[in-house]
Amino acid sequence: MKKILLLLTACLIAGAGYAQKLKTLDGKPDCIKGDQNINIIFTYDDLKVGKMSEADYIERETAERNEKEAGTGDEWAVKWEKDQEDRYPPKFIELFNIHGDKLFGSKVVANSETAKYTICVNTPFIEPGFNVGVMRKPAKTNHIITIYETAKPDVILHKLEIIASPGTGAAGYDFDAGYRIQEAFAKAAKEYAQFMYKKHLK
Repeated sequence: MKKILLLLTACLIAGAGYAQKLKTLDGKPDCIKGDQNINIIFTYDDLKVGKMSEADYIERETAERNEKEAGTGDEWAVKWEKDQEDRYPPKFIELFNIHGDKLFGSKVVANSETAKYTICVNTPFIEPGFNVGVMRKPAKTNHIITIYETAKPDVILHKLEIIASPGTGAAGYDFDAGYRIQEAFAKAAKEYAQFMYKKHLK
């Protein structure tokens, strides 16, 4: 019984401290209200994974996996990079468009060549979290989101920071790190749209 209580306590501790925070750093996003063709791009400048640089993290994880089973580390490294393009951005776009369209009539389009405005979502921090059955820790992502005129990328119209966006799966079936991180991006998108509506676009 004591062991069960200790495990439950550990799970609660692992999942604690993930309150998402959003803060406007500069400007107002009024310009995008009602715009159904906002360009959106995703970057990972100066990305840290946990307490490591992304390069060090990839090197460590690749080596550890290859040591356990040859080739699995190399496969993981390819997947890690592909997820940043094929998995996280589409989820962010999906959730932003659901809530942005509903709340203030705006939608984003990846790589739009005709958009007047661009939203850049930079992700400088990812905590992949873990799920080993009896214990789990949500993923967590930080984002700096800027809006600018597509033709004038140096002129920032709005800048916002998202800290500790949590990512978990329903019913605890989030054993894949990519899935947890994907859900953190989804949460960030939803909260971003709702925050802009409540603070600036209502």
